[in-house]
Amino acid sequence: MRFLRSTVSTDAVENTPLQVLAAGLPRCATSSMQTALESPYIGLAPCMHFAHVAPSTRRGDIVLAALREKNTERRHKLLRSLLNGFPAAADMPVCVFADDIMDMYPEAQIVLNRRPGGGHKWVPSIQLLKFAESPVYRALCYLWKTDRNVSAIWDEAGVYISQKLGLRMDELWTAKHYDAHNAWVHAEAAKRGRDVLDFEPRDGWQALCTFLGKTGPKDEAFPHLNDAAEIRMIIRILYARGAVSWLVLGAAIYGVTRWLLSRPF
Repeated sequence: MRFLRSTVSTDAVENTPLQVLAAGLPRCATSSMQTALESPYIGLAPCMHFAHVAPSTRRGDIVLAALREKNTERRHKLLRSLLNGFPAAADMPVCVFADDIMDMYPEAQIVLNRRPGGGHKWVPSIQLLKFAESPVYRALCYLWKTDRNVSAIWDEAGVYISQKLGLRMDELWTAKHYDAHNAWVHAEAAKRGRDVLDFEPRDGWQALCTFLGKTGPKDEAFPHLNDAAEIRMIIRILYARGAVSWLVLGAAIYGVTRWLLSRPF
C-alpha cells in the first residue's frame, strides 16, 4: 500500500533530468497528479512523491539532511541523490524546495497544482496530515525508523517553510500559508523566466497535456486518488503497526527475563 511500503527502486547516481515539477502543496491533488504524470499519455514514471519517501529510511534521511542543510551546493547534491531516477516530482518534499529544483533543472516544466476552492478548502484537508506531530503517533510508532523520520520531516519542514515564506509558526497550514506558497512559486518562476501552469483536477487532461506538449485522452476523467478515507486508513494501519511492535518487544523482553530468572546461578 502507498506510504507503507517502498514500491519503487531507482539508481541514486543515475543522472536523470527532471522534466516536470508539480510544485503544489500536499493535499492539492498530488497523488492524482502523480498518477497522471506516470500515465501512458505523459509517460514520466516514476514520479517522486512523499509516498516514496515515507516508507524509505534512505530517502527520509536525505530529506531531513536537505531541510537542515544551509549550504546551497550541498543541499542541491542531496536533492539530486533523492530525485535521480525520477523524471517527474510532486508533493512533499519537492514543493518546499521548488526554488532549488528550478535552478537544478532549468528545463523542467512547472505545474502549480491547486486545491479546488482555494486555501479555505485546503486547511481542513491538510489537518489530516498533522497526525505526524501527534505525541500519540510519535510514541506509538517510535520503534519504526521510517515513522521517526516522518515526524522529524514534519518538524523540520515547518521551520524551513516559515523561514522561506516569512510566516510565523502559527500561520503554517493556514489559508495564508496556502496563498503565500502559491505566490512564492510564481515569483520564483518569474525570476527565472519560467512559465507556470496553474492546474486543478477539474481542468482535466487536455489542459495538462497541452502545457506539457502531450496528447491526452478526450473522454477520460482525470485521476482522483488519495481521498480523506484512504489517508485515515493509512493512519490507522500505522498506529496498529506501532502498537503491535511494542507488544512484540514487550513479549520478547518478558520471555528473556523469565528465562534468565529460571536459570540456576
